[in-house]
Amino acid sequence: MSGSKIKKALELKGLTKDQLEISFQKSRGELEMESAKLDSAVRSFERTFAQFNKRHNEGPIHTQELDFFYTYLSYLNGQIEQQKQTVSSRLVEVEKIQKKLVNAYKEEKVFEIFYDKILHEEKRETSKVEQKEADFQYISRKSRQ
Repeated sequence: MSGSKIKKALELKGLTKDQLEISFQKSRGELEMESAKLDSAVRSFERTFAQFNKRHNEGPIHTQELDFFYTYLSYLNGQIEQQKQTVSSRLVEVEKIQKKLVNAYKEEKVFEIFYDKILHEEKRETSKVEQKEADFQYISRKSRQ
């Protein structure tokens, strides 16, 4: 492969890596947002449950009030379970993108090494040719004298 082809491939790998970094940041932001929603739902559940316990310790609870607490706590519990699944799926997505990003870094590094070797080889070949020309000129001058 020529140096220019490797350079183009290296540039493409760099662009791919950049796109994956953007995607990773976006997914991580979404994960943090969903985790915050989960934390909020858990805190709401805990506050409501604490209110229920406080109300229960104050004395008998009317059935309508008990039904309200039960319905709301059931609703919050459902929201928490749904949010846990959402957070879990976002986490899987972030891990998947992170693996792709690590592979993109590795591939880019391999192409950088390969490109550097090609440049070094081309430089060595150029030096060889220049040295041969210099030797030829030196020998030509010596033979004329």
